[in-house]
Amino acid sequence: MTRVDAGRTAVDFDPDTGRLTIESVDGGGASTRLFSGHVGVRIADSGDESGDTPDVDLDIDVSLSAVDVGSVGPDADDADAPAAVDVTVAVENCSTGPIRLDAIDVLDGTTPFGPADRAFVHGYQSWTPTATLRLDESFPEEKPAHRPQMVDLDAPRGGKTSHALTALSGAPGQLTLGFLEHDAYLTRFDLDLRTDPARGDTSLAAVCPLDGVELAPGDSRESAPLRIDAGRPISDALTDIADAVGDRMDARVPGSVPTGWCSWYHYFTDVTADDVRENAADLDDWGVDVDLVQIDDGYETAFGDWRTLAEGFESMAVLRDDVASAGYEPGLWLAPFYVQADSALATEHPEWLVTEGDEPVDAGARHGPMYALDTTHPEVTAWIEDTFRTIVDEWGFEYLKLDFLYAAALPGDRHADVTRAEAYRRGLETVRDAVGDAFVLGCGAPGFPSVGLVDAMRVGPDTAPYWRREGDSASQPAHENAVRNVLNRQFCHRRLWANDPDCQLVRETTELTAAERASFAALVALTGGSNLLSDAVGEIDEAGRRLFERTLPPVEDGRVDDFADREFPERVVCERDADDAVAVAAFNWSDEARRVRVDPTAYVATDDSGSSLAWEALPSSDESARLHSGPVEREIDPHGCLLVHCVSAPAESRPTLVGTDHLANGASQVTGVDWADGTLSVTLDADEPMTLYVATPGAWRTSESSAADALARLTVTPGTNEFEFRR
Repeated sequence: MTRVDAGRTAVDFDPDTGRLTIESVDGGGASTRLFSGHVGVRIADSGDESGDTPDVDLDIDVSLSAVDVGSVGPDADDADAPAAVDVTVAVENCSTGPIRLDAIDVLDGTTPFGPADRAFVHGYQSWTPTATLRLDESFPEEKPAHRPQMVDLDAPRGGKTSHALTALSGAPGQLTLGFLEHDAYLTRFDLDLRTDPARGDTSLAAVCPLDGVELAPGDSRESAPLRIDAGRPISDALTDIADAVGDRMDARVPGSVPTGWCSWYHYFTDVTADDVRENAADLDDWGVDVDLVQIDDGYETAFGDWRTLAEGFESMAVLRDDVASAGYEPGLWLAPFYVQADSALATEHPEWLVTEGDEPVDAGARHGPMYALDTTHPEVTAWIEDTFRTIVDEWGFEYLKLDFLYAAALPGDRHADVTRAEAYRRGLETVRDAVGDAFVLGCGAPGFPSVGLVDAMRVGPDTAPYWRREGDSASQPAHENAVRNVLNRQFCHRRLWANDPDCQLVRETTELTAAERASFAALVALTGGSNLLSDAVGEIDEAGRRLFERTLPPVEDGRVDDFADREFPERVVCERDADDAVAVAAFNWSDEARRVRVDPTAYVATDDSGSSLAWEALPSSDESARLHSGPVEREIDPHGCLLVHCVSAPAESRPTLVGTDHLANGASQVTGVDWADGTLSVTLDADEPMTLYVATPGAWRTSESSAADALARLTVTPGTNEFEFRR
């Protein structure tokens, strides 16, 4: 028996029986069993029509190691650091002949978590819903036509599947599990409530799929390391797992995130080169501080024929130069692994496609039947290289949005005998080698297998000019569906890549309400991901322009405060280190108006008096845009947001910076705030001026403010600004 005690996590493994157990250990040494089961290997169907099964002799080796994963609090020393346990399973083929492996089950057993307990379910790819649900809840079933796109077709049906990582919480405690490497396996966790209600437990398998890959005699295969973290808050445990994955897989995290304009959500496939030029000119007339103009779907004749241009596009190189001359980085969308059945590529090279039974696999509907490119075929490798060298070297694009990437990981027959994850990585590595340091945004992509190869990742379904469509699944385009995933994948941001929440739509001509447009703007602003607009610029009214401007420039990061508590977390917080001020977004995701309350003392440190200051950044009217000395509460429209900027009140009665026009309170831009001898100094690290809101208690006033003003409105410019106050 091997036992590893690692702080709050203890793991036992018996090599004679293959049995493994997980326990959480509290501060008093009392333990609670959270998992009991086995380690195992599944053999794939040999495909022998005789039904004979070859003799199989496998040597299975299980290694356990304790790892420090973080401290229990900001003042804890190293001795107090909790630890997790990493488990790795190695399989050697000791048989006389080759065998094909279906999967390594690093865990296969049961947990005491029951129907009323919660599971964090991480979606298969960008669009697949991700959230915390009760174990007896499920996302709506995907329609058959959408299954190849949205789900892992090799995962079991009927239960829950969480990809790359999962977490369970409830009466038994908390258990977080995550695989740390994703270059070889589309790892997953299969969860299924037991059919016997009296037992109230759940089956759990942690799976590294091998997809029938052959293992020769004497060869071995190793699972991805599985991290087991028991007893800690799920948000902390998942953050540490994401850090470990990013470190092991050399995550590419850009210094700044993209800002700009995308053609898709206004023009869709009807876009023309002239539309792109017109919007670039309108952006310039507006003067908004963004970097990028991205051309989306519509320029090509068919998926697969990326270098053959549709009507309305004559030269991508010339269009690229026109965008650059207007002062913007040109960006281009394409879906390199997703092939239209009637494309020239599919017609001329059927041998380049992933097949099953000599027929191309169904890659999910789009423009008629759609197929998947076999990224292991050497001629496909050459085609990918040529395509991207044309786009980058000849056309000149260095910002690329790569969509429908899941197609390269579909089950099927390929030229090479590799796992689906290896095939996917091979295709994406070919792209990365061809484009060099060009910025790559992944979309419709298995997320964790993309780490190290993309700079940014779409983390949710497409947004849409409406909140939801009844009857659609949680993966389909909808504002609500985008919101769900953005909230629940924030822990990936700046650990695996830069998150892309998808585009803002601020024009009034959609079905979105003003509250829905403002809440998404707040979500984008406080979480710090990519920030693109996708309206026809000339159709955006002054209110829409102002809302978008208030989300710029992007902040570094934000946190989801009630992550893992519910399907739609309701609190997002962005902290300003310069003076410990915060922006707090309290959302009403329900379909009815309800009262929402923010108590600043829950987010900022206060002295013995418990005093704090708050300013509402998205008021319902001019009258509510005032200073508060305590909690802020009012009725919020359906799908709306109460956004409050908060700071602790100083012990002395003096002017204090409370809020900014920036929705995230300028958290990454206001880098210095000091008060001395009647002068407030504020340092701004940004390219554009910013408006500040300063509380002026008692008789404190600036030369511009009147005696009736309790809140001074000041403008700071890049660099250090000094404001003199008198009383």
